[in-house]
Amino acid sequence: MKFKVNKLAVAAVLCTGASAMAQTSVTLYGIVDVSVRSQTGLTSTYARSPLNTTTVASGVGPTSRWGLRGSEDLGGGLRAFFNVESGINVDTGASANTATFFDRASVIGLAGGWGTVTAGRQNTLVADSVGVVDAIGLRFAGLNPNIQVTSLTGHQLGIEFGTTASTGSSNRVNNSVKYAKPFGPVVARAMYSFGETAGDASRQRSVGLGLDYISSSFSATSAYTTFRDANDRELQAANLGASWLALPALRVMANAGYNRGETSATAVTRNRLLSAGVNYAVTPAVDVLAGYYKVNHSRTAQADDGFNRLLAFAEYKFSRRSRVFLELDKTHWKGNYLGASNKSTSNGVSLGITHTF
Repeated sequence: MKFKVNKLAVAAVLCTGASAMAQTSVTLYGIVDVSVRSQTGLTSTYARSPLNTTTVASGVGPTSRWGLRGSEDLGGGLRAFFNVESGINVDTGASANTATFFDRASVIGLAGGWGTVTAGRQNTLVADSVGVVDAIGLRFAGLNPNIQVTSLTGHQLGIEFGTTASTGSSNRVNNSVKYAKPFGPVVARAMYSFGETAGDASRQRSVGLGLDYISSSFSATSAYTTFRDANDRELQAANLGASWLALPALRVMANAGYNRGETSATAVTRNRLLSAGVNYAVTPAVDVLAGYYKVNHSRTAQADDGFNRLLAFAEYKFSRRSRVFLELDKTHWKGNYLGASNKSTSNGVSLGITHTF
């Protein structure tokens, strides 16, 4: 839905208290996704388990969310814009993040011939990079290894790396400035998040660099980000991947992700991910998406473990905004990943509907 409002109204929405007389374009948008799901060897939050569950789940398809975005042409090729976005748990009606209302994005920026700069709470460059090459299009955030492992949405380190207000994820950081500049099909990116620790500028900061090649038939992406915690320990993360339009209706995608976190003065945790998959348009109304993910996990003085996972979707589009989907997943756990005495294999099936607005 699009509508015109005075800048004063936009300021009221953003709680800035500023006023102006010029007009800007503001869009209310969102995704509502819900499904019925049956699974073995997983909890309702998709942790490995000896038990089985049946749930009504939000976000098995794309993550449910709502947001506001707006822009204004300032003339001379310069544009000002903003975006605020909040996650939703449709099954309960609750906010996805009870501690941070606009948890998914809270940015303001300027764009011109010199590039684009944004400031606020936003994705890291590694998280942005994964979106270019994930085979299932960033669906099923709670179970997608590219989101959980490569993007650090669920790093399981129990430490706040970067200014995230979370000890479990580092896919989005606060107090950040991001810059991107296209050079034809090549896009160079840089990002810095201020730790805002008094007397020590390095603690809880994050720094990232990225380089992409984007075209309709072939895309390649690379990104690296390093984070610090309150004790100045380091977490490093990287992604490298490609997407190739092999046939008019078939796209092949693959990537390699890596992260290394210092969890104490003497202990280190490492994750390595390899993934490959396809997007195939069977008909204009039917899509099939599948990805296979291999995760190797190692920790100082402990046995290596990890998992292999297959995620697949078949989707039928009623319209541009509404679709239904059947999702299947299968996980083979290696060693005692996420705890002993759990099932060695987990399976799931979901039937859901997604509407965008």
